[in-house]
Amino acid sequence: MGRLTVTDQQARFTYEEGFASTGLRGLGLVYPPAEFTSTIVRERNEYFDFHPPVQSLVPPRSERNFQRALLLRYLEAKRIEAKPGFDTDWEMLIRAGHGGIGHLDVFENDEAARLWYGTPSRRDLVEVDDRFGFSLREFMTWFDDKAGVLIDLLGPTPTVGGAIPKLPLSIPRSGWDGRIGLPTRFGDSGRMDIILKLENTATYPGITELEQLGLEVHRRAGFEVPRCWAVTIGSLHGLAVERFDRTQACVPLFFESLYSILASGSRTVTTHYSASYDRVALAIDHPRIQLVNDRKRAKQHLFERLVMALLTGNGDLHLQNLGIIDRNGELAFAPVYDPTPMRAYGIHDILTPPGMTFGDYGDYLAGSGSDEPVSFELALARFARVLGIRKADYRSSIERLVDHCADYPERIEALSRLPPENKRRLAKVHHAMRSRLLKHAGQAVG
Repeated sequence: MGRLTVTDQQARFTYEEGFASTGLRGLGLVYPPAEFTSTIVRERNEYFDFHPPVQSLVPPRSERNFQRALLLRYLEAKRIEAKPGFDTDWEMLIRAGHGGIGHLDVFENDEAARLWYGTPSRRDLVEVDDRFGFSLREFMTWFDDKAGVLIDLLGPTPTVGGAIPKLPLSIPRSGWDGRIGLPTRFGDSGRMDIILKLENTATYPGITELEQLGLEVHRRAGFEVPRCWAVTIGSLHGLAVERFDRTQACVPLFFESLYSILASGSRTVTTHYSASYDRVALAIDHPRIQLVNDRKRAKQHLFERLVMALLTGNGDLHLQNLGIIDRNGELAFAPVYDPTPMRAYGIHDILTPPGMTFGDYGDYLAGSGSDEPVSFELALARFARVLGIRKADYRSSIERLVDHCADYPERIEALSRLPPENKRRLAKVHHAMRSRLLKHAGQAVG
């Protein structure tokens, strides 16, 4: 595709001559190959050492980030020494920046790329036993040196962000049967790629069954949702989620998160929650950058994703949890992923991610003639107006989604590992939001 060079001040990417003729989308939606015939220069700052699509391949510098800790152990095992910060990030990127979510692969050089693409897929599947489970459990709890089994089995693992540890693996195409393997390569159609999500019971008890519930509720409401399987490895609980960024023949599909897209287009987007939902709505209508083919459908999807997040207690619908996928040349919102009702946990009990408002909810509008902040009802109406959705239509959407969530409290109560206090908190959130939404839907008719 091209070459990446990083100096003390800049990240510089140049497409290979003739790449535009392939018809591939390239680095990201904001950097179409046909338009960027010279080097794409981006100044480095405290948030981005690389262009945002490349930065997304590097695990964040967090003390408790599972993927980063795992890669640090891998570098240690390979006796690779690097200074903390950018030098370590670079070593991680060139060794594990391929095979992750989406279409981008990063290698140290062409030889490493040819070796990766030319090496046949390891088709063997191994039984997940207690030894593997012990290694994962200890590694998540202490990040100690007992991760040798994991490193020996997986090698360098591409980063997959999020609140809980995630590993890209493969399982039989028929579904989970207790065997796992390395991620697939092109043509390896006997297996499917999954993300194995692991539960750190001490921090987020019941989180994987909560995510499974979130996926099931969205599927019932008509959203496209990947298949998933609840798994147990020894005493470790997890969720295996089928990857949607691969074809049946295991060919990677173009995928880019809204965070990467918006950060590529604006230096003011510095975190995955530093743009409002209204700004996402405006980006769908951007005159120069095509995010989706069907803009009306995409706007409806965005509105209904927000309503579902409010109803289910998912206060974590940030820019990393919304993405665009290319299927057969058609750009659209990706299937639902990471819809976990995080408001079940006190430290995440917020309506929306910090900074990600809708319709200026809670703000004081200059020149409005009112000394009251924007109410929930007014904010939802304002957001629908930005999306160009008529009152009758968003009223219908709200009522339909509320109806699909009618048994949500009972399903929360039926969860086996979520503590009672967390169940009560989440049920309370749902009941309150259900009442507010139905009240607003009724008001919208008049």
